Amino acid sequence: MSILKEIVEKTRITIDKRKESKSLNYLKSQVENLTLAEPNFKKSLLNKNEAVIAEIKKASPSAGIISHNFDPVSKAKEYENIGASALSILTEEDYFKGSSKYLEEVRRQTRLPILRKDFMIDEYQLYEAKLMGADCILLIASILNDEQLKSFVLLAETLKLDYLIEVHDIDELRRVECFENAIIGVNNRNLRTFDVDINNSINLKKQFKGKNIFVSESGIKKKSDIKLLKENGIHVFLIGESLMKGGLD
Repeated sequence: MSILKEIVEKTRITIDKRKESKSLNYLKSQVENLTLAEPNFKKSLLNKNEAVIAEIKKASPSAGIISHNFDPVSKAKEYENIGASALSILTEEDYFKGSSKYLEEVRRQTRLPILRKDFMIDEYQLYEAKLMGADCILLIASILNDEQLKSFVLLAETLKLDYLIEVHDIDELRRVECFENAIIGVNNRNLRTFDVDINNSINLKKQFKGKNIFVSESGIKKKSDIKLLKENGIHVFLIGESLMKGGLD
């Protein structure tokens, strides 16, 4: 079993447990009490020569523990001070040591828009994201079929959430080109093998005809990586591990 399938199966079990204490109908009733404003995550990335989505994460399956003195609020303030356009916060608990509490804590302390970074496989998680204060959700094409993608996109728009659809190859990119309002993210890390190549973003950008915001994710370690990506028409970058460890070389 690949690590991706393992994470998805674990996520399904975790969601079922959460539903035992808070039902989907309960979450829906809580959302009904909110005033739904237009999302601002996508707007924060528009028309910029260089926009960074700075990621807050304690660990990952590939790197292990990234930050031993993990303080999400302090990190968010640091990112805000260095000019990040938006934040990405891991909420997956078992493999990335994330938590919804981290997102909630940061939400109270920053004006930057926040992406809930998790493995979204159930509408329950979209309602959770709205209630915890996220502005945007991640939809990973490789773990969702076309029907699920359409359903989650519609629900996200209803909940006034922006959505970043993540792809890794040309087949996945072709599947999601129809979502004109989506932010398209290319993961340079193969989630099945964990191999990383930033040329993956460049190659897919050359084959992409849409006008969506196009994001390069993972493996960005040096300023020269950003320079190369910008030279190839990519101006938005999701950077996690390098920033968590102190910055780009």
